[in-house]
Amino acid sequence: MELGHPGLVQKLVARLEREGPLSFAAFMEVALYDPEFGYYMTAGPRIGREGDYYTSLDVHPIFAELVGRQVAQAAEAIAPLRRQGDGAFTIVEMGAGKGLLAKHLVNAYRRENPDFLARLRYLLVERSPAMVETQKQRLRELTGAGLSVAWVPDLNAIPPDSITGVFLSNELVDAFPVHRVVKRPLGLREIFVGWDGSRFVEIEAPPCSSALEAYFARLGISLEAGQQAEVNLQALEWMRQVGARLRRGLIVTIDYGHAAADLFAPSRKTGTLLGYYRHTVADSPYVRVGQQDLTAHVDFTSLALAGQDVGLEVTGFTNQLHFLIGLGIESAFAGLDPESPQVAAMRELLRPDGMGTTYKILIQHKGMSAPQLDGLRSRPYFLDALGVPERRPGPSLESVVP
Repeated sequence: MELGHPGLVQKLVARLEREGPLSFAAFMEVALYDPEFGYYMTAGPRIGREGDYYTSLDVHPIFAELVGRQVAQAAEAIAPLRRQGDGAFTIVEMGAGKGLLAKHLVNAYRRENPDFLARLRYLLVERSPAMVETQKQRLRELTGAGLSVAWVPDLNAIPPDSITGVFLSNELVDAFPVHRVVKRPLGLREIFVGWDGSRFVEIEAPPCSSALEAYFARLGISLEAGQQAEVNLQALEWMRQVGARLRRGLIVTIDYGHAAADLFAPSRKTGTLLGYYRHTVADSPYVRVGQQDLTAHVDFTSLALAGQDVGLEVTGFTNQLHFLIGLGIESAFAGLDPESPQVAAMRELLRPDGMGTTYKILIQHKGMSAPQLDGLRSRPYFLDALGVPERRPGPSLESVVP
């Protein structure tokens, strides 16, 4: 089996020979985001049935339409329209992929909520030039119709405390580079990547940063001997950056993952790192480098804790099944043939043994009290499911965590 894109493999080998073993996070950063050859940085089908994996957005437009319905409901509390000229509202979508969320969400506003659309600014944060071009092509009709749409390459282009509105992401955090660790009798070890002359190999060594041990200490979690896990330090920094740029509003993070107690349970002996290539799970992250997706499940507890560091409070935590039901997906089935492809696609979004429970939604708020949101009406988890300690002043977790 081939190691990967020849140019990327050559780059990695040269770096390993020059610097020695790399953390897995550094290896994954190159594999996914190298400017020349990284998986997400080059043109070609990545997402959807023609690519390597698909998201809820590829299954049916109703997903984006209901996310949009939730945003519009939240806007009434975030930036109420009291008089002409009031209520400017920004949606910031981070890692927008093919642009399907923006397209379907805005088209729904054009049909059903033109008043809200008239005060909406849509900002996309996208580091991949190839993805930006895909998004611009897909949204050309909307920009031509007068929608205010802009692109920035990273969060640094957004001033602190400047956004009144909602930050959205769908399957972004799972693609951030992760450190890999394993618990040994003498303590935590980090899994590094080396080169033996013909292939990439794993090397255990002391952690490259004290932040890895601090990560588990903050959670109050100790891995079992022999247990492997991923640590997404970049996700924590990302959440703090996002929270610092929000003046008043919500952060909505949609992804597959778990609360920390679940994610790092002893039963998960080998962690959650996966590769995807043409809709099949890849056996190794060290083959098809730059040609396959790499991903790890999200630790939503640590995202919530990182948010607290910059003044974010947890509004609610739910799964996709309960989120979409709360927003009225059942009404979309009315009048449709139960055997139709439309119905089959919507059922796929709700499957209790699939997307309905695998995907989670974390909503956080800042600069306001916790709003009442239809997507959080149902409570699939215990009130303290995230394991985030109550923070005062502000609403108690019992009142805001489903």
